Amino acid sequence: MHKIKVWLLNVILVLCLTGLAACSVEDAYETPPTEQQQQEQQQQDQQIQKTANLTIRIVDSANNPIANTTVDVSGNKATTNENGQAFFSKLKLGNYTVVVESIGYTSSIEITRIIESVQEHTVALTRQSSQQATLMFGGDTMFGRRFMDPNLTTMTNNVPNVSDALINEASAASSSTAIAQYIKPLFRIADFSSVNLESPVLSNPTSVHPTKEFSFFSLPATLESLKNIGVDYVALGNNHVYDYLAPGLTDTLKYVNEAGFLHSGAGNNATQAYQPLSTQVNGISLGLVSATSITGNANPINYIAEIDKGGAADLTNDEQLNDALTEAAANHDFSIVQMHGGDEYSFSPTRYITNRFEFASRRAADLAIAHHPHVAQGFGVYGSTPAVLGLGNLIFDQNRLETLLGVAVSVNIDGNATNRIQYAKAYPIYIEDYQPRLVSGFLSHYLSRRLAEFSDDNVTVIPKSGYAHVTFQGAQVAPVVLTKTVTIQAGSQVIDLRNYAPSDAFLTQVTSSTTTTAQLTLGRDIMVFGDFEDWDNDGDFGEVLRWNHDDDDAIPCITGAYRHQQGMCLTRTQFDNTPLKLPFRQTIRTMPVTPAESVTDAYHELTLFGYAKGDNAGIVNAEIAITTAEDGFEFSSSRIPLFDAASFDWTPFTHHFELPDDSQVLGPENLPARGVNLTFTHAPPNEGEATLNLDELALISWQRPITLSQLQWSSSKMHGLDFLRVNTDEPITLTLSFRRF
Repeated sequence: MHKIKVWLLNVILVLCLTGLAACSVEDAYETPPTEQQQQEQQQQDQQIQKTANLTIRIVDSANNPIANTTVDVSGNKATTNENGQAFFSKLKLGNYTVVVESIGYTSSIEITRIIESVQEHTVALTRQSSQQATLMFGGDTMFGRRFMDPNLTTMTNNVPNVSDALINEASAASSSTAIAQYIKPLFRIADFSSVNLESPVLSNPTSVHPTKEFSFFSLPATLESLKNIGVDYVALGNNHVYDYLAPGLTDTLKYVNEAGFLHSGAGNNATQAYQPLSTQVNGISLGLVSATSITGNANPINYIAEIDKGGAADLTNDEQLNDALTEAAANHDFSIVQMHGGDEYSFSPTRYITNRFEFASRRAADLAIAHHPHVAQGFGVYGSTPAVLGLGNLIFDQNRLETLLGVAVSVNIDGNATNRIQYAKAYPIYIEDYQPRLVSGFLSHYLSRRLAEFSDDNVTVIPKSGYAHVTFQGAQVAPVVLTKTVTIQAGSQVIDLRNYAPSDAFLTQVTSSTTTTAQLTLGRDIMVFGDFEDWDNDGDFGEVLRWNHDDDDAIPCITGAYRHQQGMCLTRTQFDNTPLKLPFRQTIRTMPVTPAESVTDAYHELTLFGYAKGDNAGIVNAEIAITTAEDGFEFSSSRIPLFDAASFDWTPFTHHFELPDDSQVLGPENLPARGVNLTFTHAPPNEGEATLNLDELALISWQRPITLSQLQWSSSKMHGLDFLRVNTDEPITLTLSFRRF
């Protein structure tokens, strides 16, 4: 067939060139849209035209309506009537940021998804007295390196000038302001806002650290971005503030002061670096200390401040840290310490950071906050000190999959109450192409449940609409329990718990109808973005950026959704003689065993899982490469057959595999297997048009064996484990109970 098409094309070209026919020539390899593509385009066109009417109801804690309240839905404003209702009409489908402000109440921000023609959403406000305040804390923040040059891993003594970079020198202020635009409402409504500014600020780099592996700086104009969103204070006690030595630190302090930011954690000597920052918020005096445990002492020039040397405050110096914390607690109504340290890419604090939390608690700190691992962690209580165990990234340029979800935390404090912290709200931050966004639905619930899982038992984390409600005094809300019964045949089976409960629920109990020797293991999806949904608040609804789908024949599609709003459609014809590929953009790194002393040990058992539907589909394969976590050394690559060429309805698929034993290593640093690169392929059909739909994909990390005692396992601890593997020699019936709040 290929030879015939080429011969016909040559004949037509000869006829046209000799003037025997007046004609235009079409590419013989081009084919018109398939029937499925035409149907999908119709669905997309209809969705673009659809609008919805939204009613926002504002109530107090007793469910009484609140009138005369300002409600802002992504820039559309209205005021509530006597029934507490605000009405919005003709809204396009998508994710919306809902900001509610009312005199006498704490301002609220939520993210809601509008996909129905008529929707209602209720927001409950909490009263706020004159002695209460809301403090907002964001994680690691910078505007350098890949923001200015996508190819950089570290910065040197020059200012990058890349025309298509997110930030360049000529437009640094406007570009950086655009980068932070989607989190602006979150920081704007707080009474006091803070970020960890993990970057020197300078315009003329001349003194890069000579031996540091990773150095970077941000241009002074980028501070305009933080001013624009409402940041009041920047923590400087981190391992990057001294990346450009004394000249860079001098410039940083100069530009931070000129921009009007309060700060602590770094200075031209140790006295300045440890000095707590004092300020007043709603009549409450705050004392803020910032320090890092990453000293750089292995280098000829370290990163920390000394008697006559500048740098960051040293978290490991007990004497000076004691003095700073004691002063902050003694001279202020509310003292806060921000601690920069721990293992990068870990999901819980190291023993040393736990020691520092305990150290701060004994010095009567009212709140302790940690950052540096670039991964959001949970919440804890040390003595009487509530702790945010890890914020993760806020505005950062990392590409690692596990760093794309951070958390910003607002803390409601009361200067007159016994428990100074009334509650907190944890807002998941999704970083898409280095730009932070707020999220709704599954993505918000996924992180919220993981934060709950790795929080102390006396901390309650309740997933809500675009945030999680956090209390440090235990559960205060009665749960709702949902129950489902499933029958398992003999053999090994993966139960997708997402099919039986909403995404804010978790499996709390498993009961067997009979005595069984079955082996049960709970697993976590570490791919995260296999649902092809768009949960963020950036205004572009339907985008899917974690997968490479540049080919017009691989598109996010409404017609290909197994669950929620859309899936992925891969369309082929018999004339396409190469498989259509759908690669996942990031290396999926296996999760370290958590909690643990370090990130050295990791989970090895994995299962590729998902749902597929074929309409005259070609052969479907998965290409799996197992690599090191860094540097991309490859242990193995394999092509896994998933489906033969056929038509079939939605069908789950599984492929089980294990990472090589840690005794097998590659590269000069002897790295073990920790990464998975994944690509799906769809071959052309034998004839005609072929469509493959994929949805709800997951890479399951098997992490928690559970044991049935007297026919039952139960746990009231929230978790983020959405899969259950059952290995049984005989059929069994299980009753699954889920809990939600």
